[in-house]
Amino acid sequence: MKITEKEFLEAELNTLNLIINNPDFVALAQQVADYLKQYQPDTVIDFGCGTGVYSEVMRQNGFNILAQDIFKSHRDYCKENYPDLKVVARPKDADLMLFIEVAEHMTDEEIKEAIQKINPRLILFSSTPERTDQDEMWGHVNIKQENEWIEMWNELGYNVIDKPQTPTPWALMLEKI
Repeated sequence: MKITEKEFLEAELNTLNLIINNPDFVALAQQVADYLKQYQPDTVIDFGCGTGVYSEVMRQNGFNILAQDIFKSHRDYCKENYPDLKVVARPKDADLMLFIEVAEHMTDEEIKEAIQKINPRLILFSSTPERTDQDEMWGHVNIKQENEWIEMWNELGYNVIDKPQTPTPWALMLEKI
């Protein structure tokens, strides 16, 4: 059984509490925004923005950000809850790509295509290295360990420049070679 788009959104909102009214999650998003200020990106895309909290916090911190998600229900939620946020359906060019807990839902080929469309100079990447019994239900099709991700990123023309520990302990900051 695979979770539907609407069930995914409901789980993010009601079970995982990934909402703007969750002070702990907003604090995590603020930590990410504070970390990324040092890179001074011209444009940012939050690829697979989900409930849009990272995007909205980044916008509130002065970043020129696009919130992007393939799921219409997520885009609609973001538009309704963050009227000043730019929300898009398809990837667009950006200087920095937030790629947070999305890659596990994509094949390597889909990741490569996204990177080619966005062509970011920098990527804040985080994808769970843990396998669970729930992977299939949650649509997890690509679980890799850090060394495997780093190898793939190197093949795509990116080097690890930092391991920021935010938003997760397995986060990597990548820069185009």
